[in-house]
Amino acid sequence: MKKIILVDSKWDINSPAIKYVLKASKGTDTEIAGIFLAADTGKETVENAEAALKAVKQGFESEGIPFSAHVIGPDPKAFTKKIDDLMPASLVLIGDAEFSGEMARGGASIEALKERLACPVTTADAIAAGEHAQKKTAGGINWSKFIMYAIGSAIMYGVFFPMLKVLNGKIFMTGTIVGALAIMAAVVIHAWIWGNTTQILPKLFKLEK
Repeated sequence: MKKIILVDSKWDINSPAIKYVLKASKGTDTEIAGIFLAADTGKETVENAEAALKAVKQGFESEGIPFSAHVIGPDPKAFTKKIDDLMPASLVLIGDAEFSGEMARGGASIEALKERLACPVTTADAIAAGEHAQKKTAGGINWSKFIMYAIGSAIMYGVFFPMLKVLNGKIFMTGTIVGALAIMAAVVIHAWIWGNTTQILPKLFKLEK
């Protein structure tokens, strides 16, 4: 069974981090191990943290995802020991959690985790930024390329093809090596220009699946 370790200080069931691990774990053999990074270990703080984790646990288990969690205060040694105890994991995801200066000096920070652990360590913000960039690349239209290919297509259909009869007599149908190479070049150029133009058209008219 795979494991994702999620570190968070709020554990809001609707947060991007929790939504991500739910999506990544649903229907897979993956368990979620949570660490509630609390501001202190006072009785009231711990009780509130445990109540939040209980609600999240119900959400995960309703989706059939195994979930366990631990409340850890701002103690770098306790935090790193808990991370080590939960290993091996396929991913450590940092949600809405801030590491204090004391924790960072004690070796408990995102950078320290990235250097020390063998598995990937990332943040919910980094994942969200990556997904946004991917959607923008997939769904956006490169207008400069589209205009260039459209002009090329216009030249092919408005200039080249009307002169095809003349070009056949002077170049293409002369039975020479130059003529054969010219035919090959014309076919390749036309296919490249028109193929790239039609590749962008579905995005332009929102016809992509």
